[in-house]
Amino acid sequence: MNAFIKHPLSILSMQTQFVIADVSPELLMDIAKVLSQSPHPLSKEDIAKSLEDKYKSSYVFTALTQCIQLGLATKQKDLFVSSEKHRDLIKRSERPQLYLPFRVALQEFPPFLLYADFISKAYSPENAATMTRGILKIESPRDKVERALRLWGIYAQLITIDPQSGRLSIPEAEQGLPSEYVKNLLKALQDELKAGIFIIETLSPPAYAYLTEKGISITDLSKALVNYEKNPKPSANSASQTFEFFLYKLDEDIGANVTACKGLIELANEIRSKRAILSNHAHICHGIGGLRNITSHTPDNETGKPWSITPQGALSSLLCVPTTIRSIYLFWKEQKQEF
Repeated sequence: MNAFIKHPLSILSMQTQFVIADVSPELLMDIAKVLSQSPHPLSKEDIAKSLEDKYKSSYVFTALTQCIQLGLATKQKDLFVSSEKHRDLIKRSERPQLYLPFRVALQEFPPFLLYADFISKAYSPENAATMTRGILKIESPRDKVERALRLWGIYAQLITIDPQSGRLSIPEAEQGLPSEYVKNLLKALQDELKAGIFIIETLSPPAYAYLTEKGISITDLSKALVNYEKNPKPSANSASQTFEFFLYKLDEDIGANVTACKGLIELANEIRSKRAILSNHAHICHGIGGLRNITSHTPDNETGKPWSITPQGALSSLLCVPTTIRSIYLFWKEQKQEF
């Protein structure tokens, strides 16, 4: 198996089992702040001691587990450190601004993204939590899932409550904050959230749940959809790379021999040989394979020159990939022929 195929495995996790604890977002960010300021790894007892004037140890321990799921903290054997991805923003944020790094983490958390997708379609919080819990196989009680996701979303300013009807909604980015940096960050996060919800809609919740279960994040797709005009080639590459990861995991699930495959096109051929997709699916996969080659392999084998990717080409890639994933998933699971 060549290095090109090994790379996806290095970033894909084993099947994800989500746990949602009924813990306050303020505690989650207090823990994240403690870890970000510490020059060395901390034990859970160290963290509890740092917050003993406000919280019981058992509550801190539960919240610490949730911090890890949200990507705010990382476990190293029996010790804990701040997430490398979020550390700088957490350290720079004053306490009233800690909702910002929490927001960054939350809108990359698949259960919240799916919950927000249902909320944006006028489902009640209870229904949104019930469907999210079922689709992502979350064992936490429904009431705890609903309360946690709702309160976390409100704290992160990703969800608002209508004071008269009590209805939840997904608001626009807040305006009028004092820092230009904060305003720009909020705008970028709002755009990424909208893009993430759009991608879930295009994939369908069941296909999104499958990607999540296989450790395939849509974060890169969301960012690519926001930035395709400024960065068309990396955006198109993100789309084709995500599609290759999907095919690789699908190949594994149908019992195909992935070790012999050297790229997206060969993966598609292997899936087709098992009759898990139709010949027209395979043709579409070959097209995306061509996109994969021209966005990640330079120069072109025939001309010796690199390809130029236009914003229109990048956008086409970003729309084609989730639509094709959905079509393949529906045929594989339900024998539906839909594109």
